[in-house]
Amino acid sequence: MNKKILLMDTFSTIHVGNGALLENTMKLCRDAYGECEFEFITLDKETNRLKYNENQLHDPMFGKFWFGLGKFGKIFWAFKNTLFMILHVINENTLNVNSMKLTFTHEQRKAIEAIEKSDICVSCGGEVIGDTFYQALVFWLFTYWLAIKKGKKFILFPQSVGPLKKTWTRKLVYFALRNADLYVGRDKASHETLLSLGFDKDKIMFVPDVAIQQEIGNADIHKYFQDENKKVVGITISNPPHSEMGRKVDFVQEVGSQIEKLNSEEYAILIMPSNFKLNEISADYALCLRLKDRLSEKFEVAILENRPYFPGEYTGLLSQLEFFISTRMHVAILATTAFTPTIAINTQHKIMGYMTNIDMEHFCVEYENLNTIFELSQEIQNRRENIVENLKQAKAKLKKEHDIFVLRLKEIIQ
Repeated sequence: MNKKILLMDTFSTIHVGNGALLENTMKLCRDAYGECEFEFITLDKETNRLKYNENQLHDPMFGKFWFGLGKFGKIFWAFKNTLFMILHVINENTLNVNSMKLTFTHEQRKAIEAIEKSDICVSCGGEVIGDTFYQALVFWLFTYWLAIKKGKKFILFPQSVGPLKKTWTRKLVYFALRNADLYVGRDKASHETLLSLGFDKDKIMFVPDVAIQQEIGNADIHKYFQDENKKVVGITISNPPHSEMGRKVDFVQEVGSQIEKLNSEEYAILIMPSNFKLNEISADYALCLRLKDRLSEKFEVAILENRPYFPGEYTGLLSQLEFFISTRMHVAILATTAFTPTIAINTQHKIMGYMTNIDMEHFCVEYENLNTIFELSQEIQNRRENIVENLKQAKAKLKKEHDIFVLRLKEIIQ
């Protein structure tokens, strides 16, 4: 019988990285359990409908959270959902009344129904468990806790955990997840954070990000340019959370000034936003448009269309680049697993974590060293064949870690 697996905190390929998490989490589950029946709790049903069936998709039990609400709307939302959680915590520890009788909304009923009919519940959100997005942490942790309390196998798939420096967030994470079946950090810092929380150490693993499994899809990079003979450099920039690095950086200025040192007769530039917004211009896309405007004064420059890109297509484009510059981790992962030399800007600790995993930390640039990007690009040109070979070896090494992970997944249901 096919295993019924609920992915509990998915987004969609509206953010390419989240699409890669979703697709490759499913791939590893199939590697472990054979054909599976998947359902998703997702914040973006609309984009996911492009690839998955409507009956597989469920809104979070907290709806769209507080986004878009006014002051009093947020207060009412918080009161209603706090009451909902308190009722269920009391019920699960005392009366065990049918959970459906303690719901206020259609989203709550459908999400609980999805949990109850699943065999395995999986967290694959990427960076839910940390202080960076602490406002939403309690609500996601409640969702995980409820699945565990209902006796479901719960797996924290490879993801970033932390920073967790607040005493209350550390205690809450431990309380909610202490009876999970497996905890997996995708970088050394996350692994160490999990070890520090008091969980059963035999259930804690380090496993590289699932996106290294991504397959290369069909794409033609030359359709963006008139001159097919030029080498193409890909760039994505973003406006990352500043809590980890402590300051803002003008990436249009800093990255733009470095790219302008390249020879425009030799290179064309493809600006590759990776976070989009349905029927709007995302913050990433707006920033990338500014970079395009700046670089267009010297180079032939194109920018990706303002639409969702599934990971296969995006990786297909990455695979044809001379090199790639990124402030976002998952598209850097997709580039390196397609064996494209990549300069990653360390906007969050997880990026340095990944580049260290593949022995490419030399090409991970801290904020104070952004003026070395051109120098690193020249090093890539001089050593490209060697770097590509090193990327191939690193991918093979990381995939062996996934083989071990798949064996652990199998053990959970034996």
